[in-house]
Amino acid sequence: MEEQTIAVKCHEFALLVEQALIDEVELSPKPGLVDALNTGTHTDMNHELFLISAKTLTPFFEEMALASWNHSMTQAIREKIGDIGRRAETAMFRATGGVNTHKGAIWAMGLFITAVSSQYSLTQQLFLPKIFSDIQVLVAFPDRFVKKNLPLSHGEKVKKKYGNGGAFAEAAAGFPHVQLALSDYFNRPQGDLIEKRLHMLLAIIASLDDTCILYRSNQAVLAQVQVLAKQANEKSLPNKSFEQLHTYCQTQAVSPGGSADLLAASFFLLSLEHLTNKTVLVATAK
Repeated sequence: MEEQTIAVKCHEFALLVEQALIDEVELSPKPGLVDALNTGTHTDMNHELFLISAKTLTPFFEEMALASWNHSMTQAIREKIGDIGRRAETAMFRATGGVNTHKGAIWAMGLFITAVSSQYSLTQQLFLPKIFSDIQVLVAFPDRFVKKNLPLSHGEKVKKKYGNGGAFAEAAAGFPHVQLALSDYFNRPQGDLIEKRLHMLLAIIASLDDTCILYRSNQAVLAQVQVLAKQANEKSLPNKSFEQLHTYCQTQAVSPGGSADLLAASFFLLSLEHLTNKTVLVATAK
């Protein structure tokens, strides 16, 4: 492809990521999360701040797509994407006044757009199972430029306390909860799009050991959130369990932010349907 055509395609991929992030925050109503109706259990962020953050990150996702174009998964690509991701985090915090709106999404979306751009440029098609396996290959390489002795992130504190694998383990396993959400979407009868997307979120929450919930509470609270999400996902929405889940998140002041990041990644993959030659999904989550 000509350089101009490549730039256009990478920009298109980045805009799809931006739209996925916007679609996630605008999906309403979501338990404990910021949406178009309210701020959930958050006091430091709102719908508008998420939109600002999403648009701020778009050039960085485009840079990732360009960096991985015509490249397979290597340590050099891993480290290049890592550098772009750290710069994206800095830009996000600057745009939001220090509020963490999309740190987890930068990690997940960065990996997905890298795998997508790589595969599409090399084969002119997309095969979803290979996107997941390419990410597993990519994260297996160490990023030698990550600074040591930094303060522990929320996810790292949860891992230290509970032994939870967090965002890295999810990626290393090939994003099984994104696969789970997509499986829920494709296996559910055609119907209202908002309801189908809320079911995708519930499928993730019901299975994911969400570090955002664990950081603000404990394993007992997480287990109850998972039970309510599973029950809510078994019936048409809205239902009693869905309402109970909302109430429980509010009373416990917890927010399934990790689930929201994975939902956005699922939306991004769905937006690529016109480019996929085959859809094969394996729900490997527990």
